[in-house]
Amino acid sequence: MGAPEEATKKKPTSGHISEQLEEDISTFPHMEVSHLYFLLQVATTSHAALADAEVAAAKTKLLGLIAEHHMAPFYERVAAEFHWPVDTALLATMKYFHPPQQTQHNEDELTKLDAQLADAEANLGDIEVLEAHLGRARLYSLIGDKDKVLEAFHTALAKPTSVNQKIIIQLHIIRVGLFFSDLPLVETHIKKARVLIDEGGDWDRRNRLKVYEGCYLLMARDFKKASSLFQVL
Repeated sequence: MGAPEEATKKKPTSGHISEQLEEDISTFPHMEVSHLYFLLQVATTSHAALADAEVAAAKTKLLGLIAEHHMAPFYERVAAEFHWPVDTALLATMKYFHPPQQTQHNEDELTKLDAQLADAEANLGDIEVLEAHLGRARLYSLIGDKDKVLEAFHTALAKPTSVNQKIIIQLHIIRVGLFFSDLPLVETHIKKARVLIDEGGDWDRRNRLKVYEGCYLLMARDFKKASSLFQVL
């Protein structure tokens, strides 16, 4: 005899992603890390105006933030770019020990998220499946793994999502692009977010898009347009 019908039904979904998850993916990755990374990139150019002491201070602070947030993939990226010797002890600590704000280290967290995704797909609703994918994106965003965070968001976009959920994802992809100074990525997703917000975005997300677009224009050195955009916020 088969299982009772009730046992095979998926549990009802809430219809909304959690506020904490949305807040996290709207604030990760940490932009102070990006700022310091940019300063060190500028310091390698022929027209750099940074004193040696400023460069050293920026490097020290960047490494401190990388260690604090256990940004192992980002550390490997910047070490390769700036030809820094890799601190294997630091790298091992970031990979295998948990950050202060988490109860598990990153590998355990990914295992947990995989289990949540499998459970959501088998027993829960579309919103829980989406949350599981966004949870992976949140972790990859926190540790600065550009390729994997974008992959996680694109997977999430392929799932059934509302307009507001699509906006949340597009805004975060823009933030990732700003973090890594990937202007083509930012431009592409600003256009996508603008279309979605015109369909039904609230004022908070509309204003956030304006801020991100203003930052993009500043990075693209279109100061006049950026100025006019910030004036209407």
